[in-house]
Amino acid sequence: MTLRRIFIIRYNRQRANKMTKLLNYIWIILLAIYIISPIDANPMFIDDLIAAGAMFYFLYKNTKLKQQQQKQYSDYYRKSNTGRQSKQDSTAGPQGPLTLDRAYRVLGINRDSTLDEINRAYKEKMTKTHPDKVSHLSEELQEKAKELTLELNAAYDLVKRYKKG
Repeated sequence: MTLRRIFIIRYNRQRANKMTKLLNYIWIILLAIYIISPIDANPMFIDDLIAAGAMFYFLYKNTKLKQQQQKQYSDYYRKSNTGRQSKQDSTAGPQGPLTLDRAYRVLGINRDSTLDEINRAYKEKMTKTHPDKVSHLSEELQEKAKELTLELNAAYDLVKRYKKG
């Protein structure tokens, strides 16, 4: 499965989770209003207990969704970091400064790419790994996104300088 396909699937899941969270919050607000309001379907307190139970269920569901999303992100970044370390271990020495070959690999392009293709690849990668996209997640993931962004910027600058010069 390609990296692009993985990001598309993950993006669609995020959209679905955001919509689910939004609907859960709407239900929580409506149920809280129903519990507080003096108008009840049943003059006893049974309906309020049922509404409170439903409200706590939606709160629990939102918490579970958030934990699951954070776990997915941390697992993804842990796997990508492990893969990157194993690639580094397989090379002859430490990673060192950014080389032109490595810059092409970071951007996901080949040597005969045009400037338009380079710009397109850079923008595509930046939209997926920009720190603002993960600002709601843990600090560890935000740091990882910053590192990836810096690496992308350095790779883009190097390739662009090479193509122009």
